[in-house]
Amino acid sequence: MDDPPWHPDALLLPGRPFSRVELSALVADGVLVPVVLEAHLLRGRPVTRRLKAAALEAQLPPHLLRRGVLGRLSAAWFYGCAGRPTTLPLLLDKLRRTTMSPVPEGVALHQVTLGGYDVHDTGAVRVTTPLRTAVDLALHVPGPDGTAALTTLMHAPHLHCPPELVVAALGSFGRMPGRQAALVRVRRAARAAGGTGVAGGGRRADGTA
Repeated sequence: MDDPPWHPDALLLPGRPFSRVELSALVADGVLVPVVLEAHLLRGRPVTRRLKAAALEAQLPPHLLRRGVLGRLSAAWFYGCAGRPTTLPLLLDKLRRTTMSPVPEGVALHQVTLGGYDVHDTGAVRVTTPLRTAVDLALHVPGPDGTAALTTLMHAPHLHCPPELVVAALGSFGRMPGRQAALVRVRRAARAAGGTGVAGGGRRADGTA
C-alpha cells in the first residue's frame, strides 16, 4: 500500500522522508525550522501545542511517554513561554518505579517528587502545570533563559500564574535549599515585566518570616 501524500503541515523526521544531512541543509536554507529534538516543520507553519505533543510522541520511547513529564524549560516551551530547548528536561517521579531504558540523545532526566496537582495530562504527553513550572524555573533554572521563561509565564494571562501565586507556592515549602534565591528571582522577574512587585524580605505568604 502506498504511503499517504505528504501534507505541508506534517512533521519531518530523519528518514521520513529526508536524511539528517538533508534536514540540516533544509534548515540552513531557511526551508525548515526545528520543532523539538529531530522533528522539523516547514517555515511559516504554526507550531501549536498539538504539534509539539505529536513531535514528542513520535520520538520518545513508550516508557518515557508513560512516566516522563515535561518540566522546567521544556514545560515553558510547551506553553509558548520559552524557545525550543537544546536539551529537553523530562521529570520522573522518584516515588514511581521506572524501567531505565536508553534515553534519546538530547533528553535529560531529573528525578523529582510530583504531587497530584503538579501534572497536566495532554493526552500524548504530560507536562507540569504552569504553577509547578514557574516554581521549578525559579528554583532550578537561575540563568537568563530560566529568568526570561519565568517572566513570560507569570505574565501570560491565560496561564493564571501571577507572581503572587508563585511566591505563595514557594512560601508554602518552608525551609528548603534555594528557596530564598528563588523568591528573589520571582520578584525581579515581576519588576522586569513592569509589575508592581510582590512582598519582599523573604517572607512567607502568610506574612511570617
